Parts: sequence; structure tokens; C-alpha cells
Amino acid sequence: MEISVSTGLYYTKDYREILDIIASTSCNNIELFLNQKFIDVNTSELEKEIIKRDLNILSIHTPLEFIAFPRKESEVYWIDKSIELSKIFDSKVIVSHMVNGEYFDDRIKTLDELHKQNMIDYCETKDIRVTTENLPYSDQGSFLRRFDELFKFISNNNIGLTFDTTHCAFGGFPIIETFNTFKDFIKNIHLSDFDKGIEHKILGEGTLPLKDFIVQLKKDNYEGILTIELDFDNKKRNNILNNEQAISSIQKSIDFIKNNIK
Repeated sequence: MEISVSTGLYYTKDYREILDIIASTSCNNIELFLNQKFIDVNTSELEKEIIKRDLNILSIHTPLEFIAFPRKESEVYWIDKSIELSKIFDSKVIVSHMVNGEYFDDRIKTLDELHKQNMIDYCETKDIRVTTENLPYSDQGSFLRRFDELFKFISNNNIGLTFDTTHCAFGGFPIIETFNTFKDFIKNIHLSDFDKGIEHKILGEGTLPLKDFIVQLKKDNYEGILTIELDFDNKKRNNILNNEQAISSIQKSIDFIKNNIK
């Protein structure tokens, strides 16, 4: 199990500042989330800044729909681009779930159908695992929000999953039991705390049984990535006011994990 930190901490700060914040903690692994601040960074420039800070990119998260679709960039476009980046940075996991919003092209297929086909088409990509992600539960909208349909799809097609703890908790599902249902397909975990409908909180500041969950991961010899995914721009989620608080809060979450896998 390798611990990582998502660059999706912020979408308002300069990408170098985000990298500086993560590099100031004891974790040098990152999930490169291609949000507003990373989507247009030149690859050679990014490589230089990553090397300068002695960081490793373990996984890459494609842009969300509201960023990519207005640019007329499809999920396939971004999976292909992420595969190219993965080869440069020697990362092994890609996360993609473009199933919401208005598509830019006229297609007969729904976004769910396109996403399913993309996951099937890329599931055997050599040395790089393309994963989908469970979204907050709802009986409407994408199949990624309905765990019975999601499980049927990934189990029937051997699709890798990035398991998000707070997305799971949002629908009232127990994270440990749900993890156990999906664990044969999980390659990456988005780990954050949850409290009273608020997602992506600092570990230990919500109500999820994260200690027991981490102990379960150790017991199961989980060999995938454990990605700390927090949100510091939304003050309702985490009231982080400066970079020093951000660094401290990330380190707190890292220590929370390490203290429970001893």
C-alpha cells in the first residue's frame, strides 16, 4: 500500500504552489488531478517541477466534465493523454468518470454508455490500469451512483475501481462493508472523512470509521494506492486559511494513516 496526496486540494492556487504544499509534508507521492490549475501545464514544464520537488506521480485523474466538455475534449481524449503522461511519469493508475453534464458532440449513446465502452476498451491497457470511480449514491443519474449496477458492470467486465470513501458515505453506505464488496477490483482509494453531508474532510475530523477501515486494509494486504483527497478551497468542507494550515492538515492525515497501519 502506497500513500499519496491528490493535487486536487486546490483549484485556485498556482500549480507550483500546490506542489510546494504537498512537498512540504512527509509524503512525496501524488495523484495528479488535472483540474483548472494543471490541465494546461506543459508536460516538460510539469516534469521539471515534479523532479525539482522530488515527487512521484502514482496516479492521474482526468479533468471533470465541466472543464473538458466546453473545450470539446472527450473522455477518450483525456484517457489517451493521461496514458501518455503515465508513460512519462511511470504512474500506474488513471481515474476517469466523465458521466455528467452536456456533451459537445451529437451521439446516439448516453454518457453512461460511452463511459462503459471506454472502460471496457481500456481495461486491458498494458502496465497502466484505467479505473472508474463510485460517485455519491442516488437512484437517479449515472450508474456510478447506484452500487448494485456499478458492481455488476465492473465484475462482469473486470474493470478497475477507484473507491471513494466520502462518496460512499454520502448515500449512507457503510464504507468497510462496501469496500469488502468491491475489493477484488479496487486499485486506488480516495480517502477523506465525512460528517453531516460534508465530503472530503481532513482524516479524523469526521464521523467515518477510518481507523477500522485502515486496519482492514492492512489485514487484507491491500496493495493499491491510498490517495488522500481533501478540498481546501471549499471552506465549508475544511476551514483552511493559509498554506501552513494546509501543510499541517495534510500531515495530520498522513500521520493518521501511518499510526493505524503500524
